[in-house]
Amino acid sequence: MFDREGEQIEFKKSTAELKEAVISLCAMLNKSGRGSVYFGVKNDGTVVGQQVGKTSTTDIANEIKNHIKPNIYPNIVVLKENNLDYISVEVHGTERPYSAYGKYYTRVDDQDQAIDNNELRKLFQTNEFTNLTWEKELTKYGEDEVDEQLLINYVRKAYDLGKFPHLFNSVKESLIRLDLMENNRLNNAGYYLFSKNKPITVKLGKFLTDERITLIDNIRFEGNIFECINRSIEYILKNINQVYVYEDLRRVPRPEIPVKAIREIVVNSFVHMRITSGDYNEISIFPSEVRIYNPGHFPLNTIPANFAEGKISSKPMNPLIATTLYRNNLVENFGTGFQTVFSLCDKNNIKYSYDISNFGFTFSFYRKKTDNDFLSVHENSKDIEFENKNILKNMNLTSLEENILNYCDKNEKISSLTELADEFNMAWITMQRAVSKLVKKNILKRVGSNKIGYWVRIDK
Repeated sequence: MFDREGEQIEFKKSTAELKEAVISLCAMLNKSGRGSVYFGVKNDGTVVGQQVGKTSTTDIANEIKNHIKPNIYPNIVVLKENNLDYISVEVHGTERPYSAYGKYYTRVDDQDQAIDNNELRKLFQTNEFTNLTWEKELTKYGEDEVDEQLLINYVRKAYDLGKFPHLFNSVKESLIRLDLMENNRLNNAGYYLFSKNKPITVKLGKFLTDERITLIDNIRFEGNIFECINRSIEYILKNINQVYVYEDLRRVPRPEIPVKAIREIVVNSFVHMRITSGDYNEISIFPSEVRIYNPGHFPLNTIPANFAEGKISSKPMNPLIATTLYRNNLVENFGTGFQTVFSLCDKNNIKYSYDISNFGFTFSFYRKKTDNDFLSVHENSKDIEFENKNILKNMNLTSLEENILNYCDKNEKISSLTELADEFNMAWITMQRAVSKLVKKNILKRVGSNKIGYWVRIDK
């Protein structure tokens, strides 16, 4: 026998009331951050029993997983009283507001009530809309968890950019100064940014047609936030077309979608994602579209155009992560990302769209059709194009490596990786890896010391 129902407890006679139970769990999460539902118990608390089959608990778990957003992970237990089976379902969550079946609810005593727009707006406009509290929660991990070289590179670039006033001295000191460590433990933001043990996953896929049916490439990439951002951008650039133009008689490949626009949306997807939701960021490449999805809420009654027009200030879901990326130039200026993307798309005649739902945010770039005109170059440069194509083909270079070599030829040298990263609007570590590969291929060489040296082409 139980006590009466209340703000954190609900009784259901059987799983025939499963949908109502899921709504109750959602309401309790929004009101108290926790709640319990018991199947096989009458409203007065009397245990009457629940038939438990092989899939009973699985069916409950799947219903909760599929219909409460952000995702939560219930604790489901089959209990027994007076030889009667009944099922206990407990949930805990800190990522309010939660929705069930696309709607928001709260708990008033023992009743579930739909949240009206005014109340929902208050939820979104308070600090509860952000994950700042979650970001600062301490993990069990210490400095041994950190990718030290990544942190060194990060601090060096942030210092060079004038966005972090301290040089690297130690892992612990740098993380404390970045507000990513306390009491010798990484907080959640520090863990997901700098962990060397692949804490998050991004799904990368390429489809044969514009329908999500036939996958011709399917990758689940695991890494920290920096690694996932870099891999996502690289994957898109690898799988879209290039427009070739000539600058100073040199063949320069340009992606059909501006790199800066791609970078802004990809970075934005990680700044605003709900990392603990159990869902993943996704990059989907179709013949006519590049689709970028993240599991995160968008502020109520707002659209990206509001931010682009400067009507609303920036509201990143993960402000500490956003600040860390800002210091490294992955986030340039808060609140200007959509304005930059829209401007670049309009300038390059690229259509785009976005979709805001209870499940997350999706941004789509629409691709141009590939035809002869799309890949054409100036007629008087055909001989140079043919020669360069064969040389580059023999070198087996990526488009990024081609870009770096063209930049080096144009400027006669590469003075610093920071300079290169700013030129191509990509991460410092991505430039470091690309230049290192060109050195290994005996195409570039380092001249001078580590402090004041530079890279040049090796004469062939």
